[in-house]
Amino acid sequence: MTYKEIVSSITNILKLNNKDDRMSRRFILKSLKDSANFLISQKLGERSLSLETNLFTNIPCFEFTKIEAKKCPSIEFRRCGILMKSKKPLPKLIFSRLGSSIREITSLDGDFRFTIVDEIQYRRNKKRQHSLKNEVYVFLGTDNHLYIPDHEILSLDLTVLTAEVDDAEEASGCFEKGNCRNKFENKFICPDKLIEAVKDMTLQRLGITKQINEDQNPNSQDNR
Repeated sequence: MTYKEIVSSITNILKLNNKDDRMSRRFILKSLKDSANFLISQKLGERSLSLETNLFTNIPCFEFTKIEAKKCPSIEFRRCGILMKSKKPLPKLIFSRLGSSIREITSLDGDFRFTIVDEIQYRRNKKRQHSLKNEVYVFLGTDNHLYIPDHEILSLDLTVLTAEVDDAEEASGCFEKGNCRNKFENKFICPDKLIEAVKDMTLQRLGITKQINEDQNPNSQDNR
């Protein structure tokens, strides 16, 4: 289902309630995304979306640049001899009690997997020097940028769960500027089993009671 399709399903209900001219499509889409993010976050915490691989978005050629370690928002990584920071922030991720929804980070050829860590994990692993020979760590900063301590990596691929698929596309180093594609043709990120719940929650957010589920006379025309 695209942005356009799910927004239309809401505007049709608004028309039946004579409230379609009060809200923009972008505002409705944001409300839909907020509802979907909330429900998906719950399901992630329950570990009931592990098989929903179609929800994830790939960001190829995510680029990094070397920075001064003292500029890292994490005190732990300021001690690194080499510190790489992503050139662009990640799109807004969907978080749960289990943490961020970064599913996988790999080298461009797909042969190597990076390890996502937080400060505590990095500090613990740092003490086990042998582990550093086989692992390269990636850290998500509070500024929503990714950081790579101890290794000079210029680009990698990652897979994330985000409702902002257009931002994910633009975060890629392969993104072609000047792309005029209609963003309302983007895929709406939500499991099929949650679509109706997302719509109902959105209508509640918009202050609409879903009293009429469908036009009882679909062949009629609005002549107003």
